[in-house]
Amino acid sequence: MIKGIMRLISEYKKFIRQFIKFNIVGVSNTLVDFGIFVILNIMGVFYIYAQVISYGCGIMNSYILNRYWTFNYKGISHHFTIFKFLGVNLLSLGISLAFLYIFRDYAGINILASKIISTFFSMTINFFGSKFWVFSIPSG
Repeated sequence: MIKGIMRLISEYKKFIRQFIKFNIVGVSNTLVDFGIFVILNIMGVFYIYAQVISYGCGIMNSYILNRYWTFNYKGISHHFTIFKFLGVNLLSLGISLAFLYIFRDYAGINILASKIISTFFSMTINFFGSKFWVFSIPSG
């Protein structure tokens, strides 16, 4: 029973460390995403296109840092992992686009404030999808 409790505590600590690392990576992704989004917005690019482009740049940054640093993933083939990662991020992008559209066009919220709010929702989907599907190593 003590071994089980110690294992549970160890898994919890690992989860917390990964969550913290994921959020540090998320800050760097957000800086990439927001930086490119703002530049494209200033250049007059339609905000939906700007979101797709800037989000894609954040995805590339995220995959590399999360695979090798956050989750220290050494699992199944690189190509399969990329497809799973892209799937989670496409879902996350869809959610961010929906919320961005709702907050900006229906709620009348400023575009950058809308971007911040929509980022919270996409980040949540992204962490749980990455942790429990993309970079999880099946027990077996």
